[in-house]
Amino acid sequence: MKRKTICFISETGRGDRPLDDPSVRYRAYHPAEALLNAGHFCTVYSAMQFYKNPCFDYDVYVFHRPNMARPTFREVVAGLRRLGRILIADYDDLIFGNEELALGSSAVKNGTLTPERAIDAFASNLEGLRAFDRVTASTAPLAERVREYNPDAKVMVLPNIVSDSVLSFQESLGTPLRRRSASVIGYFAGTKSHDRDFPVVEAALHRVLSENSHFKLLVVGPVAVPQGIASLPNVSVAPVVNYLRLPGLMAKCSTVIAPLEDSAFNACKSRVKFLEAALSGCRLIASPIPDMQTIGPDHVTLAATTDDWYEALSEPLGSTEQRALVERNFAFLKDHRSVSGLFTLGELQ
Repeated sequence: MKRKTICFISETGRGDRPLDDPSVRYRAYHPAEALLNAGHFCTVYSAMQFYKNPCFDYDVYVFHRPNMARPTFREVVAGLRRLGRILIADYDDLIFGNEELALGSSAVKNGTLTPERAIDAFASNLEGLRAFDRVTASTAPLAERVREYNPDAKVMVLPNIVSDSVLSFQESLGTPLRRRSASVIGYFAGTKSHDRDFPVVEAALHRVLSENSHFKLLVVGPVAVPQGIASLPNVSVAPVVNYLRLPGLMAKCSTVIAPLEDSAFNACKSRVKFLEAALSGCRLIASPIPDMQTIGPDHVTLAATTDDWYEALSEPLGSTEQRALVERNFAFLKDHRSVSGLFTLGELQ
């Protein structure tokens, strides 16, 4: 195998510190570590850092969420192509497409973007997508969306993974097997974009917490907690924490929930909440998006209705069941660390 050099470039809002963006960790840093372990050389830039002084010397370039709005995007891509570099676009959310998809995005629904700005952003991202003939996507539904809008591209699914170093670190700390109360439920929302998702579980959660005063709910992050939930005495709220501190905080919970409203945008979302729950030794109850279904019922509990949520939340696992689940899920993380899509598209074998 010939050693190659790979440059990851991410359109992240954390321009000065891309490591602080969980999306960049999953789509750049974790795959980069896997490639390093295979003998290649990798580096990670935010788009802001890279376009200030582009380097044309790498063999392979992975553009995470490429956006045509970058003033020198066309020139940089054209220059890299002239040099025969391999260029790959990478996506972990549905951020491109027509006006209908733009208006149905979580950014519009939660007021993060105006409808006009969302339409412009989706169009710009779509133009960026069409500049590439090799694309990786975090889920199968997202890959299908890529094929819909860029039918000539070679597209491969590259699921999110947890890196070797993170797995080893948390295992050495004993995080997955840390003792915790069976009655603590956690909801970890990294961004405000989940405001529309909380109502999916609100009725069931309110009922469970009202009927079981010894149950506790920990809500972490900037999500808007419905008043009916926030007013309960067994509910507490904490600010979002960085990625390295997340497992330690999540390990206070026995169950973590990942509700998502039914939408085209959410159908493309990935298994990240499962990865975080498994790393922390928590059972996950989640809405049945396709990528969660792929993981399988031995690892995650899927809840499609209010009754499903109520039943799952009302019945914490016993200590023996919980430990068996924790061990199965941690083994899953170890067994699913492949970045074969990058090896294929990047010609890294």
